[in-house]
Amino acid sequence: MMQTKSLSTLVLVAIALLAPPAAADFVIYNLPGSDLAVVLEGNAKILGLGVIEFSHPLGTIAFGRENATVIQCPTRQEEFAKLFAKAKRSGTIDDYLAAANQALRRGLLKEFRECCNAAYRVAPNHPAMQRLLEARNRIRKPIQENEQTLNDLKTFVDRTSMEAMSSPHYLMLHDTGTTKAGKGRQTRSAKRLELLETVYESYFMKFALDGILLPCPEERLKVVLFGDEQDYQRFSTQLDASLGSALGYWSPSNNIAVFFDQGTTQRMRALQQVSTALQRQKVLARGTAASKETAHLANTLELLVKIIREEDDIEVVSHEATHQLAGNTGLMPRDKIAMRWAHEGLASYFETSSDAGWGGIGAVNQGRLKGYRRVSSDPQRAPLELLVSDLLFDKAADGRERSDAYGQAWALTHFLMETRSEALIEYYRTISELSQSEQGIQRGELVDRFRECFGDLRSLESQWHQYMAGLKTDIDRMRDAMK
Repeated sequence: MMQTKSLSTLVLVAIALLAPPAAADFVIYNLPGSDLAVVLEGNAKILGLGVIEFSHPLGTIAFGRENATVIQCPTRQEEFAKLFAKAKRSGTIDDYLAAANQALRRGLLKEFRECCNAAYRVAPNHPAMQRLLEARNRIRKPIQENEQTLNDLKTFVDRTSMEAMSSPHYLMLHDTGTTKAGKGRQTRSAKRLELLETVYESYFMKFALDGILLPCPEERLKVVLFGDEQDYQRFSTQLDASLGSALGYWSPSNNIAVFFDQGTTQRMRALQQVSTALQRQKVLARGTAASKETAHLANTLELLVKIIREEDDIEVVSHEATHQLAGNTGLMPRDKIAMRWAHEGLASYFETSSDAGWGGIGAVNQGRLKGYRRVSSDPQRAPLELLVSDLLFDKAADGRERSDAYGQAWALTHFLMETRSEALIEYYRTISELSQSEQGIQRGELVDRFRECFGDLRSLESQWHQYMAGLKTDIDRMRDAMK
């Protein structure tokens, strides 16, 4: 379940991840009159008179050089292109797989497919290529229409205003209307289904790359998309009062993921009001000494609002869609409450966070990283046993401590996915086989099962913390490039 985030977190680091140009720059823009910095990925051109023109798929803005720093460092496309070129030169399957992994981690599905096709031509019988081919075939297998799936969805929502819409792997009810907006001029519902399909393919291909073939669901996954946050909250709190603070969630009992248009939150409405007011000031300031500065600020905030809206959608969907996929592919059980750290850790590992820099699978999330550091430096909460028994989640007294538990779960999952993925999957399956009494799963048994899969906990902790010490966000990497 995705929890609400503060406005300062969103404004502090808003990154463009949707479709950056092939050649790009990074710009750190300091909003005039504030201590807020915005990091943007796009194409920066330095014009005369101290002006920088910045192009992004969602728009073009211009601002003064005194308020911005342009950083030249490799973009995600450039990093992939370098690895892909190396693979073409060497012709080795290992180099192709390294390039494919980089593309998938950075959310470059088109480049990932291109790299896999090239690798298959080099070594069609390689086990990894056979797995990827089988995963692709499973994904492409048509799903038969099932009227009962739609009936179940309509019964769950019980709103005649909702319209049905489907994609190859999802069935969605929505009330977002038919207005088209943004890149490609898609409706909000079509864009949401496209995003869900991207998460779907990335999920199966990531595990296939790691040596694990997962079964695809035999029915379309059910999704509800509300066009307004207030409608979403009224509906969701009737199911569970705790869902009022969630940005989205997956209901295991109904096997339905529920979302709303992130552009309708109070935070986004407030930002939009400020943006609209600045646009009016821009018009009134024409011909005055403040004209240029006002226009720069108004145009920047207008673009920022668009980026935040898109990034919020991506973050929530990538997180909750992973929950739903994990519960529908035999990876994790739906009914084990004591699996919360594993569920949230995996969903956080796959999410593309709005504060994670260039993003993608396994992106280093600044917010989660801070949560991990707070817990690991607190002797009362740091022991690994507290996390893997779910006591860290159970004992969280407030929103900050719950956020810290998410960060700790993300950090451990990141470490295990990157260094012991097969053992982690075996652990998920082992936990799934545990029987649950009326009192729930015994916490000590959970710790024992974890120890059986990963060995001595103190040794593992040491390796984990050493791994985390070397982890850098993409923002940190950019700062290093400036030194």
